[in-house]
Amino acid sequence: MKKIMTILLIACSFSLFIGQPETANARMKFLSFGTGSPAGTYYFLGAGFASMINKRLPGIRVTAESTAASLENATLISRGKMDMGLAAMGTLTKLKERGVDISKIRLIAVGHTSDTHWIVRKDSPIKTINDFKGKRIGVGPAGSATLSLFSKEALAKGWGLSFDDFSPKYISFSEIITGIRDNTIDAGNISAGTPVAAIMELANDIPIRLISITQESYDRLHKANPIFQPKTIKAGTYKGIDQDVKTYCLPQMWICSASLPEDLVYNIIKIIYDNDADRNAIHPMAKMYTVKNAFFGYKAVPTTFHPGAIKYYKEKGVWDKRDEM
Repeated sequence: MKKIMTILLIACSFSLFIGQPETANARMKFLSFGTGSPAGTYYFLGAGFASMINKRLPGIRVTAESTAASLENATLISRGKMDMGLAAMGTLTKLKERGVDISKIRLIAVGHTSDTHWIVRKDSPIKTINDFKGKRIGVGPAGSATLSLFSKEALAKGWGLSFDDFSPKYISFSEIITGIRDNTIDAGNISAGTPVAAIMELANDIPIRLISITQESYDRLHKANPIFQPKTIKAGTYKGIDQDVKTYCLPQMWICSASLPEDLVYNIIKIIYDNDADRNAIHPMAKMYTVKNAFFGYKAVPTTFHPGAIKYYKEKGVWDKRDEM
């Protein structure tokens, strides 16, 4: 009997031991965070936010996923295939126009800006955007706001150019960098928060230029779609760029699924916004994720804020001041 009891105790202890990881794993909630190309600002921000959340919120594991960025992130959230992500302002309007049901998407905050960088080699004959005609132009990957907004819509409304006027290349940020470096494309668009690490690396490898736009072109673009805002990329931001570059940008949104619990979203935004030092160390654009910027242009977004975000903003005393801010 003693031997039998000993064996039973050992067996029970072993079963408890091997069962613990499964129990712990069952209690863990896994969340997906849609970002963009590994060469872009979205990825740095998403990975950094995920790390902060994982460090401070027990029972939650957030994974930053590299995607085609805005349109893909918003589409996946609308289908219940992703929990949260980043997207350019105007993305939800585009999806709605295409008949996509965006009722399951909520806004957490408006954050940084994505700044348009039209890149060419320094010795390129392309001096203005109008010189794109007949050239090979990297316009961004399918499913991205770089393609649909920063390239296709902006070129049409600001310069009267369609993709029939040149040879569009639907390639990622990293492929655009490679294409400029290898001279397999004539120009490329990387729309991301300044400074972009991949452009800094390219500028260190070969001489480049950034195309500056005229005030007249910007005025046409802004009049056609007011979500486009002016942006100046300061001289010295990238090696060889010794003059200010006038371009255009879009505010960026942090969005999530409407199905996420209120307390979960509240705790997530509180972690990001209340830990300035860790957040600001992620990327220069992370500094823009503050309550001061959280409502910039929000009225142009065809959805509401998540209740968890509203709870946080009310706690900070800014919810009733959002229109002024």
